[in-house]
Amino acid sequence: MKRIPWIAALVPALLLGPACGKKGPILAPLVLTPQNVETIKAVQVGGRILLEWTNPESYIDGRALAGISGAEVWVYGKSFPAKTVAAPPSAEEFEAHARRAEMIDESGEPVKPVKNAAKKGQAAAAPKKQPPPKAFQYSYPLSPNDLKGMTLTFGVRVKDAVKGRLSEFSKLVTVTPQAAPLPPPDLHAAVFADRIDLRWEAPAANFDGSTPAAVKGYNVYRIEKSGRSERLNAAPVAGPSFADKTFLFGRDYRYIVRAATALVVPFLESDDSPGADILPKDIFPPAPPAGLSAAAGPDFITLIWDANREKDLAGYRVWRKEEGGGSYVRLAKDLFLENTYTDRAVEKNRRYEYAITAVDALGNESPISAAVSEIIKDP
Repeated sequence: MKRIPWIAALVPALLLGPACGKKGPILAPLVLTPQNVETIKAVQVGGRILLEWTNPESYIDGRALAGISGAEVWVYGKSFPAKTVAAPPSAEEFEAHARRAEMIDESGEPVKPVKNAAKKGQAAAAPKKQPPPKAFQYSYPLSPNDLKGMTLTFGVRVKDAVKGRLSEFSKLVTVTPQAAPLPPPDLHAAVFADRIDLRWEAPAANFDGSTPAAVKGYNVYRIEKSGRSERLNAAPVAGPSFADKTFLFGRDYRYIVRAATALVVPFLESDDSPGADILPKDIFPPAPPAGLSAAAGPDFITLIWDANREKDLAGYRVWRKEEGGGSYVRLAKDLFLENTYTDRAVEKNRRYEYAITAVDALGNESPISAAVSEIIKDP
């Protein structure tokens, strides 16, 4: 039998080898788009819907995102029958019917339309480069039609700063708008020793012009110069006044008030009232010491009085004059920290009259206390 050369046997094997595997479908190249927004919330404030979301930091394949050049806000308004609970739309329904409400630039501001007002041959100024904020905020103004049995569903898409590619839609958020009150007018603030009094007027109507204003109470907010903001009341206050007893002298504050349509969360608040800016200064002296009494010893007179309760109390001053004499004379240069004092610079058979004043840390001095008199008699 004739032997086949080994190289001739190898060629058919090489030709048949690839035919043993299975051919897969040809995959399209992965298009790098940003991850969609996962953290988004929407709340009605007065006549607007406030949207806030956190921008993604990576592409869909997990690689770090180079940057965001802006975002698109989409809205879908859907009517529903009265006295029924509106179901949120599906993602497919939203994509089919939503309209783009706003385009936002890399700084988080709505994109303004470009005006062809530049002179011929004059180049437009290049936008300033700055890192995009991690969170965007958008205020959607409500129309009268939005209050007629409508739900508003919002979704956002962010844009890649390198290729300009848009992400998929974010998680959808749905709001049912209601007629919220107008903001309270005429907010005024007055400083007292132990509080800042705030007073305002009740709103006359809702933002859509309907009356009466749907007010159940008011929420008071204090904003510090650093930007820190806090609601001062645990539950909405009933009347148009509030006393802030947690303030500190020497700090810049801005107060705002919002009318609330409910007494529990969610409140559905109005827009902010006009702000009341105030820098409280401590010009208030302590109360005059009370309960002053005097007791005579063999060669001294001891005074004792009730301790003052002011938090910024620095000490006391003791004043003396001879009975029937002229003005009081201060007995020591320094302040006395205790609410007692012993006067040893006295003479027998002379009656002395005493009074006390209290001084705070800023040097504000109280009015003089009620006076007492005492005498050391020679036996």
